[in-house]
Parts: sequence; structure tokens; C-alpha cells
Amino acid sequence: LQRDLEEQKRVNSHLVKENQRLRGQLNAATNSHSFRPSCDAEFARSLKQFYHNMTSVRAQLQSLRRRRPSESCDLLGLRLFVEEHSGLLKDFSEQLEQSVSALKHDIATIVRRKRERSGTGS
Repeated sequence: LQRDLEEQKRVNSHLVKENQRLRGQLNAATNSHSFRPSCDAEFARSLKQFYHNMTSVRAQLQSLRRRRPSESCDLLGLRLFVEEHSGLLKDFSEQLEQSVSALKHDIATIVRRKRERSGTGS
């Protein structure tokens, strides 16, 4: 469980860096006026949804951090706790993965539309 938690922390740190990089790209594109306002609006919507998802993911992580087995747990109780905690970690991981995938998909779609509009297919 501790390794899973550390892995999730590492993934979260990577997401924060990637998010900062994407924000920088968005700011650069906005400042250079290379994107039409509709693309800016699409980026803003995607980022807003991503942040909403990350808020939910962060709440799940905090909940997982606070969960502790009862001190009076016997071996069976501890096994049940571990199984439940593993399921929650799996749910957390899946939601995190879905959030990142959705953001990547949205950005790829926006970039593709932008290229189609400008006529620069690469």
C-alpha cells in the first residue's frame, strides 16, 4: 500500500509538472494570438474539467491517507481492511488515469481542429 501511495504521489507530481507545461503553452499561444478564441475556450473548458477531476482525485487520496485499520482488528479484520483499501487504491488509480487521458484526448482534438482550420496538416 505504501508503494502504491508513493507511486500515486509520483504520478501526481508528474501531472502537476505536465499541467504547468501545458498552461505555459496555452499562455504562449494566447499571447501570440495563434489560436482562435474558440480554441482558447476549448482549452479553458478542458483545463477546468481536468482541475475538477483532480480535486476529486485529491480528495480520494486524502481519504486513503487517513484510513487506518482498527487497533482491535484481528487478522481477518486486517485482511478485509487491506482488500478494501486495495480496491479504493484501484479506483483512485483508474480515476487519475481517466482524468489524464481525457485531458490528453481533449488537447489532441483541439490541436487537430486548429490544424484543420489553419490548413497545416502535419
